Amino acid sequence: MTQALFGALPHLISNVGSSTIRLSPRLRWSQWISLNTGYPLILFGMTTGSTVVAVTGATIVLVALALLLVTVYRLSADSRGSLLSRYYRVAPWFLVVGIFAAFGMLLNVHGPGGYFGSIEAHVHANVWGFLALVVAATLLQLIPALTGTELRYPRLKRITFWGMTIGTVGLVSGPWLAMHVLTFTGLAIYVIGTIALLANIVGTKRASGCTKDARVGHILGAYLWLVFPVPWAPLVLLFPNVVPGAPIETAAINGLVFGWMLQLAMAFLPIVVGAFGDTEGVVDVPSAVESSSYTPSWLGVGSINLGMLALWATALPMVSNVAEMLSVAGFALIALPWAVFVVRLWQTFIGDEPRAQREEPTDTSASLGD
Repeated sequence: MTQALFGALPHLISNVGSSTIRLSPRLRWSQWISLNTGYPLILFGMTTGSTVVAVTGATIVLVALALLLVTVYRLSADSRGSLLSRYYRVAPWFLVVGIFAAFGMLLNVHGPGGYFGSIEAHVHANVWGFLALVVAATLLQLIPALTGTELRYPRLKRITFWGMTIGTVGLVSGPWLAMHVLTFTGLAIYVIGTIALLANIVGTKRASGCTKDARVGHILGAYLWLVFPVPWAPLVLLFPNVVPGAPIETAAINGLVFGWMLQLAMAFLPIVVGAFGDTEGVVDVPSAVESSSYTPSWLGVGSINLGMLALWATALPMVSNVAEMLSVAGFALIALPWAVFVVRLWQTFIGDEPRAQREEPTDTSASLGD
């Protein structure tokens, strides 16, 4: 998802303000090389226990992020009055916070919340902050384009932005400072912003008359697993001896990755890839939808969400004797539709150039004359 966001974010923000600034291929390649050099070093350093290698990798990723921020702010120079542009400009700064939290974990430098607080701040900044803000702005762009209608509740965009932004600040600072009040307050505000986002998505789809779309199923399923840990979090923090924290934490992380990220990717990644097929970065969503070989199915929606239900069930103490079986079944139910999606996504990648060629008019009479 980080790769996808680094690739798509400049195009997305350029589309918001109809920017005439051309993307620098050299700068974009520098971002790609930095990102794909830094991440392997982080993984290698973590698995071998080499702090120096891991910190070097994290530093290189931070360089890639700095280059992305330069690109984002250059492209958003003519769209600072746009609220969606603000989503995209603020989001990468949460990733900056997440990387610094990672530095703290690697170098054993923590706040009052200790190592656990650093982990929570790291995850919340990266996922609930960076990724979620970009996803929210992208959904608010794509849903009206897909349905051919105006956004149903445009005023809710501001509530979504501030709810997610202020909420993430609380979710990051609370664990790091070991202040549960900040964490719970941030959680409540974040949920308000998320509800406003979903109200806009569902309302826009209903206004268009197109409600039987599996993409909506993926979106609602995705945000179900994003907020599902919310009622559990206070119980784990306040009653650690009663509520099993480790299994719930594992289930929550699985929910973020396989329930939330994966479903959003299945719903919209082929469209984003197809829409950015030309060199100008114009978001031609209708054309991308028409040419895409992948259409989400309700069978896939059901399979993934049933799999996630099985993974969450493993956190319950009463099923400990069949937890391993439930885990295997859950991952199998998730893997099947994901495998189909990967094949179709690749077809979208390799289909861009032929699609462009097919759209070019051909003079058959001239060829016959020859």
